[in-house]
Amino acid sequence: MTCGTAPAIGAYDNPEMLTIEKATGDIAQTFTIEQLKTEFQPHTYDTRTPWTKDDETIVFRGPLMKDVLAKAGIADNPAIKVIAYDNFVSEIRMDEIQSFEPILAVERKCTADDISQGSCKEGQEFRPISMLEKGPIFVVWPFDRLPSAYVPARNSIWVFFPVALRPIQ
Repeated sequence: MTCGTAPAIGAYDNPEMLTIEKATGDIAQTFTIEQLKTEFQPHTYDTRTPWTKDDETIVFRGPLMKDVLAKAGIADNPAIKVIAYDNFVSEIRMDEIQSFEPILAVERKCTADDISQGSCKEGQEFRPISMLEKGPIFVVWPFDRLPSAYVPARNSIWVFFPVALRPIQ
């Protein structure tokens, strides 16, 4: 756990590190991608996204966002700001996080194309998510469980390369 004063938005310079802040602005905890993979139970979603074709699904794997927030001690806030590496900011209500259980995806399932292109070895099940694929961390929701009004009205909850989670009081 790292503690200190929170950097200003845009001061996060490592897209492979997730910083969880307290309401005071101090850093509650930081997690590397490896810690997100090993310190939390992995969850897998075979899901569409707002940007995939209707019949195309991608299998993502990562910890539940609510578990990461709970471990950092900020799960009791009414909402959080998700700050991305490119300075995009999204506000997500805690009731949405509790109801729909988004994951902080850090891997996606290997496909036959991945194996033929050398992104995965034969027998490898998952691989890291590249920046071109909205990684290395991607807030992924179970698309088919979301209310239809969320598409496209709440597409901003699908945050590419988040680097910080900040409570909103």
